Amino acid sequence: MSARGPGGRVAAALLTTYLWALAPTVACAEGPTVWEMRGSGATVWLLGSVHLLRESDYPLPENVDRVMARAERLVLELDLDAVDPITSQMIVFSLGRLEEGQSLADVMGNRSYRLAAKRAEKLGIDLGMLSALKPWFAALTIMNIEMLRLGFNPELGLEQYLANQARQSGKEIVGLETMEYQLGLFDELSYDTQSALLLQTLSEAEDLQGEMSSLVSAWRQGETQALAAALTRSFSDYPEVYRSIVTDRNEAWVSKILDLGSRGDDSLVVVGALHLVGDDSVIEMLRSKGAKLRRLE
Repeated sequence: MSARGPGGRVAAALLTTYLWALAPTVACAEGPTVWEMRGSGATVWLLGSVHLLRESDYPLPENVDRVMARAERLVLELDLDAVDPITSQMIVFSLGRLEEGQSLADVMGNRSYRLAAKRAEKLGIDLGMLSALKPWFAALTIMNIEMLRLGFNPELGLEQYLANQARQSGKEIVGLETMEYQLGLFDELSYDTQSALLLQTLSEAEDLQGEMSSLVSAWRQGETQALAAALTRSFSDYPEVYRSIVTDRNEAWVSKILDLGSRGDDSLVVVGALHLVGDDSVIEMLRSKGAKLRRLE
């Protein structure tokens, strides 16, 4: 397997678990794309997520607040209130740490590890400090460090912003998945694939802000075709990874979203932007099930 792979964008996706939110603020009037599905008993809106933002990225486009105000229920990939921080930390470390007696160099192989250590050194990171971690978790840790250096914070991400609004207004918050399931998708990857992810994360971290600038601009302006191209490009050589962390999850969510449309309360569903673009997106899968969706102006 070559070093070129899902890499930094996948690691960034993992940070709240999905996707890709790193760039300067871009002023625009249109706002990110919001889809509306009219069910038999309720309306469901779908909004692609930006998981990490900076203070300078606020205020968000107006249509985000408008659709949140109309919803009676907020549906996220994870219910941010369901797992306390200590339990979350235990879950992450139980999955992300190597077995006793193993090291990152052991599972990566000497050649890949030396290359990773050299790239980490350029970033001012001692890879030896992460020796007890599996490659996917080391990639996540490094990406988190680099994002924080750039001022990006998960506490300022779209999910936290909307969850705070939901709490203040007494709206229900539910999750589509569990943290164990989400992280387990990465933990099930072979060590070769995890190593490629770590190497690419280290390579892309050198120009992280510039790499994501056009992506967030496309998100804020609702340019779905550009967004789809940018988000899927990293997976072109790794269809099995794309299937596991994108397509399979989309399929699992569709029945849950259709069920929301049959309930009495209107819902806003917020998932990673990658899940709402492309031929095998949640949007297209819903349409294949007979759902009627329209893009809100």
